Amino acid sequence: MDTKFASDAYRYFLIWGISASLAITICTIVDAALVGNLVGAEGLAVANISTPVFLLYALFGITIGVGANVQIGRLLGASDVHTANRVFHSQLGVGLIIGALCLCPIFFKDAYFSFLGVTKELYPLAEQYLTVVMWSAPIFVMYHILSVSVRTDSDPKLAAVASAVVILTNLSLDLFFMKVLGIGIIGASASLCIAETLGVLVLLIHFIKKDRLLKLRLACPSISDVWKFVYNGFGIGAANIFGAVVMLVFNTLLLRYGGESGAFYVAIYGVIYTVSTIPAGIFEGASGALSTVTSFFVGESDVDGIFIVLRKALIVAVFSGGVLATLCAVFSNLILKFFGVRDIGAVENASMAMRLFALSMVFMGINMIITAFWQSIERAKLAGAMSVLRNCFLLLAIGTILIPRENIVGLSASYVCTEIFCTLGIVIVYIFRSSKKYVSEKYGMTGKCMECSYRIEKESMTQISEDLERICEEWEIGIKQAFVINFICEELLLNIIKYGLSNRSASNKEHYISIKLLEKDGDYILRIRDNVSLYNPFESDGDEIDAGVLKLIQKKTKYCDYQRKMIFNNLYLII
Repeated sequence: MDTKFASDAYRYFLIWGISASLAITICTIVDAALVGNLVGAEGLAVANISTPVFLLYALFGITIGVGANVQIGRLLGASDVHTANRVFHSQLGVGLIIGALCLCPIFFKDAYFSFLGVTKELYPLAEQYLTVVMWSAPIFVMYHILSVSVRTDSDPKLAAVASAVVILTNLSLDLFFMKVLGIGIIGASASLCIAETLGVLVLLIHFIKKDRLLKLRLACPSISDVWKFVYNGFGIGAANIFGAVVMLVFNTLLLRYGGESGAFYVAIYGVIYTVSTIPAGIFEGASGALSTVTSFFVGESDVDGIFIVLRKALIVAVFSGGVLATLCAVFSNLILKFFGVRDIGAVENASMAMRLFALSMVFMGINMIITAFWQSIERAKLAGAMSVLRNCFLLLAIGTILIPRENIVGLSASYVCTEIFCTLGIVIVYIFRSSKKYVSEKYGMTGKCMECSYRIEKESMTQISEDLERICEEWEIGIKQAFVINFICEELLLNIIKYGLSNRSASNKEHYISIKLLEKDGDYILRIRDNVSLYNPFESDGDEIDAGVLKLIQKKTKYCDYQRKMIFNNLYLII
């Protein structure tokens, strides 16, 4: 693929992906700040102890969502829309079943709260907060699944809008319930659950749009479907359950070895975790964009496009990680005061932990991007191993050594050491098991293939004709088929110039067309892609001559299908 198309696709999904992730992140931060200031340190501790519950819902939703959509994206990239829909329908079935199972802890709350580490002092607040959340479990699971699916079906903008609806609703209701009505921490949980429900309703709007490829239906999933979803999504989704386990263990260690300051250290850990969701949100958006676009390119056997996207994602991760680490270190005292930590002696120790934790942000982005990349190219074992080590075993091993000695500072050091060791592991894999060779061998084109890009203008017609004539001669394509190929490309380019660029004067955007020709089983597959706004030549209001030409093209081809994928118009023809 020409770099212009790969870069444009990733940039579009990146912007809206980060917007969606940061919307939820900001919502979490402000929620914690409001609870800390309006309810107090005990409320902040309850919010932190409750985090594993949300991570559990995210585990199920993201694992199933990412696992299924790795397949869906690949199938859409290969133009197999029917099978992509079958996978999507099975995914929805799995999500509803899991959501229903997540309601079970409601019936044994005492044991569940004890497992989460809720003390007698915190029990009343925890019961108020978590009861509402547990009843809304299916909504949280389905939100994650639908968000990933809508993004894969080339609508990341709507996914971002849904996130914006969640944050605005949550913050508005937080202030109304806790500040105006004064109903305390139960207002925080109620506002979040209501907001999440509205987010799901916004995502469902996608499925009434004309240009969507996925259709909203339910199907009973097979065992093999569930296994594939878990296998493909474990490396990304497991980070959430491992995060929940780590929080449970680290909270316990801080309470045990922190003495009288144990509850305070748990609250500071909650602040550090909440702040870490900002870089994590950016990296999650960058990783999600990488996974979505890469899955399409895998389906198209576009090796160059895959690695163009990877380079872009790593640049974003390194740059943003460095900037955020610097800001977090410099303004650590202000951040702590924002969350209600104002005692001078307490701030000094907590600030040291915050500055140390900032170092981990530099390496966090690299590790998250590479894990998502491995997942999207089906190196699921590597992605799973990275997830297990980075988010659980390695972090727990280092934490159990450092936290008893240094308390909250030791906790921060545990995260820094873990991220550095995992980045070193990536370097080792790069040296001995390069993904470049793996992708080329597994997804590279095996037959004849040509792809060229041109600016959409009449002057490009000559160059297109010359390139196609040269290829037809080199491949020894028959005169009749060569004529049809040239005819189709020329007529579609003229049609796009005439009708597809009607609003071009209102934009300075450069428009390109990509022509890809490949040989398969004696047939020639022609894919014509352009970056014009949504435009289907076969549904345009052209004159009778144009309509006649397009009908002739449909008659002269064995297969003809128009699809809107990523941010491009794609026309597939078999000649």
